[in-house]
Amino acid sequence: DFYLGLNAKEAAMETLSKLSLQGGDTCTFFMLEAKFVRTFRGKSLPFFQELRDKFTAKEPLVEVALDYADVVKGTHIETTLAVSHRWMQPDDPDPDGEQLKALKGFLNSPAGKKIERVWIDSACMPQDQPKGSRSAEDAAA
Repeated sequence: DFYLGLNAKEAAMETLSKLSLQGGDTCTFFMLEAKFVRTFRGKSLPFFQELRDKFTAKEPLVEVALDYADVVKGTHIETTLAVSHRWMQPDDPDPDGEQLKALKGFLNSPAGKKIERVWIDSACMPQDQPKGSRSAEDAAA
């Protein structure tokens, strides 16, 4: 389709809307409930496998399907936070708890109050920590 009279952004948004209506591409992620992160008392967040195996309620991990078009449109920008930071040690992303402290500081600030879900790799994706602990199923995820 050609979009006569529309600027590039409008054309992209129209295409993305069509994808969304047609059930376009979605990806499923595990995310942490922000409420859990805000009140977590440990020094650093546990790895994914520990969170999955230790907690049986819906909290702290929730499975969320995100539609590509909605992500591009910014639909989740006020409620979902993706965190990426350098692992401080090869086998421990946050040994001193400084990353968690900064994350909690943001989530508990006025700017972070609307955040409902947090994605952070070590807690939301299967890790091979300790070495050899990731199952074949986890490795395929």
